[in-house]
Amino acid sequence: MGVADGFAMKRLKAPARLARAPRKAVRELGWAAFGEVVRTLATRIGETFHPQVVVGIAKGGVFVGGALAAALQAEFLPVRVEKRRRDTHDAHRNHGTPAVASQLPDLTGRRVLVVDDVASTGSTLARARALTRKAGARQVRTAVLVKRPGGAKPDFSALETEELILFGWDYHLDDAASAASDPGEVGV
Repeated sequence: MGVADGFAMKRLKAPARLARAPRKAVRELGWAAFGEVVRTLATRIGETFHPQVVVGIAKGGVFVGGALAAALQAEFLPVRVEKRRRDTHDAHRNHGTPAVASQLPDLTGRRVLVVDDVASTGSTLARARALTRKAGARQVRTAVLVKRPGGAKPDFSALETEELILFGWDYHLDDAASAASDPGEVGV
């Protein structure tokens, strides 16, 4: 068990009381374990579905989607699914951010895997799935690393738990870290 830094707790939208003294179990999934979990998940996906395109939902789904796309030998496309009107403005203003979901490229006739890191209610996955269909995808499946018991039911998942999962990307990489240090180990 580990306790995340403040950046991770904010990104996870954890209540302030949880950031101080978590009552819920916390599990860290470091980069090495992440690699193993993704390889196992990719093998399961590949047994029944062969995506041509993997769509990774920003932010955490980009890490998972990129890794799954490589393992499944599929094209990778990072996207941002808008939750608020402000997200559209931010995405246009910030160069280098993932494409806004309403600007998906033509996916006509393609098999698409929509990926996120965690699914609780499934609303983000549902929005992304609908947008990929609107872009013309022939088949759309969903995958996550973590799903919550009694929550969303993606087509593929690696773990089912109520625990707060902390991923490598949840940690703030300190700018003061030496250039000689491995950035994957900073904050872990």
